Amino acid sequence: MIPSDHSRATMWYLAIIETDSQLWCSDGKPVNTPRGGTGVSSRFIVDGQGFLDLTQIAGNAIDANGLTLFTGIQSHDQHTADWRLFLQLPGDGAFVLGVYPPGDGCPNTTDRDTAEDLITVSGTLKPLPAVSPTDALFLEDMITEGIVPYPDNPDSPVKSADEIRELGKRLFPFTPFSFPLAMCVYDWTTVSFARLVFLKIFEYTGTGPPYPLDRQSVAQAIWGCDWEIYTPKNRDFMRTFLMNPASSLADVEAQLAKVIDELHFFSDAQNRLLAAAMRALPRTCTITHPQLYSGQVDIQHLGLNHFGIEFLECPLNHAVGESLQQNFHEAMASYIAPGRVITTKMVWSFADSLRDAVEYSNGILLVLVPPGGKWTWESGAYITPLSVDPRKTEYTFLAGTRFEVRDAQEAYIYRKRVVVITLLPCPPVDLG
Repeated sequence: MIPSDHSRATMWYLAIIETDSQLWCSDGKPVNTPRGGTGVSSRFIVDGQGFLDLTQIAGNAIDANGLTLFTGIQSHDQHTADWRLFLQLPGDGAFVLGVYPPGDGCPNTTDRDTAEDLITVSGTLKPLPAVSPTDALFLEDMITEGIVPYPDNPDSPVKSADEIRELGKRLFPFTPFSFPLAMCVYDWTTVSFARLVFLKIFEYTGTGPPYPLDRQSVAQAIWGCDWEIYTPKNRDFMRTFLMNPASSLADVEAQLAKVIDELHFFSDAQNRLLAAAMRALPRTCTITHPQLYSGQVDIQHLGLNHFGIEFLECPLNHAVGESLQQNFHEAMASYIAPGRVITTKMVWSFADSLRDAVEYSNGILLVLVPPGGKWTWESGAYITPLSVDPRKTEYTFLAGTRFEVRDAQEAYIYRKRVVVITLLPCPPVDLG
């Protein structure tokens, strides 16, 4: 459940639940706990079936997986703090959600015709993500070897493995691989994200999987890292790339040639697990967060000419052997021009703070606006509970997310010159 800074006193709870399936809520509380407040979204997990997101969008309405349930109770009514809901889960991936009028007694749970006398909506649960046992077991090996999570995070309060395990059970109770899912999200919020970025943006995705890599650019990107203690001479940093400390670019290239296949699989496996976790995490209401922001390019020593290669639409994805860099202005004038749709090759992180995004910007500021009529950020996951730094609010959009470019213009924001690109999320594609 995503907390709102503008919560109303109005609450609701599931008074009657008809189901033969195990049901959880991602906040870890009993499913019949009172919840609510305008802009608060709660995710219910139905074992073996899917997710139901209930989002209070007004004083008398709840969004249920995109369907609006009007309670018929006015905001000034004394009963608005006690909406009693009926939920029916027949077991086939469908749901019926209804609300009892004020003062009506709740019928017996064995009455199968309960919903017929109520204000109801009927819909479909959002599907549970598939979790590859091979990927999960591989990540567990990386955990055992001490490569995941990144071990040295001096500026953040590190979570213990037990804490991450418990969060996994709460957020991903539908799978026996809840711990690897939780751990890969946590690891993403550490400096390990560099591995997940480099091994994705430097793929030639125009050839079909398995995608070849621009190895030279990967090696140069690793060698160019110089973030305080995170350098190629640091043992922990190089272990995240399955390598040893390096003294030169040639050293990085030689080591990379030996580990490239395993490293590429490592990246692919963790990105697949990350995608599954992000699909399962709670959604965020667009009422309380009407815009999200991201400073790009998100790795400091990569420049503007690395922005265009982050998208499947970049023509260089078909040019195996050529360096994956493209002039920023050429990219903006063609496949990233307003009106075009772009598809990400990598995970993107966003914040709800404009100032934070500008601080991390390397020349580009992305501004994300929600589609009309959507009450939650469907493609974005709220990952802060699993972050290495819970003080930093973070929303992630998985690889394969599509965005329509609405506008692009230069601006000075907080004394920084940036290209502001306004984006509208579109339905994602599956990158495998």
